[in-house]
Amino acid sequence: MALDPDPQSRATPGRKPAVTMAVLFADIAGSTRLYDTLGDIQAKGLVDECIGLMRGIVAQYGGRVIKTIGDEVMCVLPDADNGCLAAIDMQIRIMALPAVSNVKRAIRVGFHAGPVIEENNDVFGDTVNLAARMAGVAKAMQIITTGITVGMLSPLLRKSSRSIASLSVRGKEDEVDVCEII
Repeated sequence: MALDPDPQSRATPGRKPAVTMAVLFADIAGSTRLYDTLGDIQAKGLVDECIGLMRGIVAQYGGRVIKTIGDEVMCVLPDADNGCLAAIDMQIRIMALPAVSNVKRAIRVGFHAGPVIEENNDVFGDTVNLAARMAGVAKAMQIITTGITVGMLSPLLRKSSRSIASLSVRGKEDEVDVCEII
């Protein structure tokens, strides 16, 4: 009887086998300032508008929003190219929104492509953790990803990236090549 080399990759009830996809986190930068400047009701309306816009963009690129956490969305897309295109589209469309009381909305985006475990409409694994770390590195109006993900991009999209640095990332033994999508 042969042993299963990777028992976690098997599907079980409520869990699908690991699949490769892009995980993207987009966070509204400066949302605290929005709430301070505009008050809770108006700021929440502006945050909701951004999240609604991002939900539509994710769907347009064949993805789905896994969850929203305050002013942040976590979503999955079918591959690195769709993750990159969705991130670019989000940045362009959020930047195009009009300022309200001289407050301009901006987002910071981090994404990484790799294997994820899907369970109960959520995703888990190292890819999710690395995508969240990339979002933490990003600044307002910036898209950050990993060198591994850039290597998965089509040649044209790969040209729109630049290497920033190799950083040590909590939970990773080796440094991670960090890139910006321009």
